[in-house]
Amino acid sequence: MKHFALPRRALRTGVALAALSVTAPFAIAQEAAESGWSYTVESLATGVNFGYQLAYDPVSRQVYFTDAHWRVENRGPDGAVAVERTASGKVVAFDAASRTVSHIYSYLDLTRNDGSGPDRAPLDWSGVTDPATTSLASNRTSFSPNGIAVDGTTTNANGEADATIITTSARGRDLSLNYGGHVVIFNASQDAPTDADRLWQFEDGSPMFDGIRRIAVNSNTHKAYVTNFAEARADAGERPGFIGVVDLQSRTLDARVRIPEMFGAIGVTVDEENNLVYVGSMTGGKLFVIDASKVDPSDAQNLDLNAGAITELEADIGENARPTYDPVAKRIYVSAYADPEGVITVVDGDPQSADYGKVIDTVQTGPTNFVAVDAERGLLYSANLGAQEVVVYDADTLDELLRLPTSGNALNLAVDPETHEVWVANFRDASFTDVFTLHAPQ
Repeated sequence: MKHFALPRRALRTGVALAALSVTAPFAIAQEAAESGWSYTVESLATGVNFGYQLAYDPVSRQVYFTDAHWRVENRGPDGAVAVERTASGKVVAFDAASRTVSHIYSYLDLTRNDGSGPDRAPLDWSGVTDPATTSLASNRTSFSPNGIAVDGTTTNANGEADATIITTSARGRDLSLNYGGHVVIFNASQDAPTDADRLWQFEDGSPMFDGIRRIAVNSNTHKAYVTNFAEARADAGERPGFIGVVDLQSRTLDARVRIPEMFGAIGVTVDEENNLVYVGSMTGGKLFVIDASKVDPSDAQNLDLNAGAITELEADIGENARPTYDPVAKRIYVSAYADPEGVITVVDGDPQSADYGKVIDTVQTGPTNFVAVDAERGLLYSANLGAQEVVVYDADTLDELLRLPTSGNALNLAVDPETHEVWVANFRDASFTDVFTLHAPQ
């Protein structure tokens, strides 16, 4: 195939239009002028209306995409209610090998947290007496998914492989307190999640979560670690951020590990071998490590119970930080989001190293929202959100190798360890996933 270059705008337009035909995706190859690396890309329609993250299960080679569109209704001067938008909350599963949708897990039958019915049902206007209120939405009460992770090593009652999927609803709130968050945990063999799969409040009715966002899973222990930034961005906040520790087998909240000071938690990654959890802070530019073996699950409501399990590392990593652990190089690659220019910081992640927790290198990039590593090929990928591209670096030297234009705002991504293909989730109204294949210099 002949390699050629097109202007970035032409690339985006061509890919997006061609992606309307999933059976014959449009492929482009482009050569990087200096590095010699090139790529081909397929853009596939996902059917997602309001896209957020993806998660990849290397066991079954399934790629899961979240969709979090909520229901909106408007009321006219005459009192008549009209539906502006129906909800579309779901998780769409793709089979990585065949490039086809393997399942759609609808969230529309999950009961809203105010008890007003499932998200496919009309909203409850009975208590709305203020005539100035002309619109209602289910974004605060819906369980529709934003963040997602998957544990592909779990089994069902018969001992058969059955992945566990966990999602977060970032906009979920306790309506009386105006904070909270929702978690849904279910098995891939289910047709859809049920009300029994929801997790959002303690027995006393208080919220379990607060400013919930991202998830990382330890597939050895079957624990999920969920970030909560709470009032980290408030001038005089009183609610501290924390990591929620969720047991995927019992589907319960084990503990809430408080982040020191008021920095909050936004990003998280797991070193499965050493049972360590690395947490990127929302503010303060700090990186923390939780020794998960020291977490006490006796009182999940107590935010101070596990203060001895978390340590601040020496590295300064920038605010709004999302770490990714590389078990091969034993490094932590931290994406600190900022628009237009974010920073990727490489931190020593080997607990046996004299430089553990210290900065190895940094590189300035665009609005980096997430990083992923292909350790076998020595490649680091940065999903640069507003720039609508994925930037590829040499994972060791941080030399830039290639820029991959995406069909939307690249939010996060995953590398298929079998084929080394890169799947990209595009944010909000981009109903496509871009699948890149990189070709090494000849």
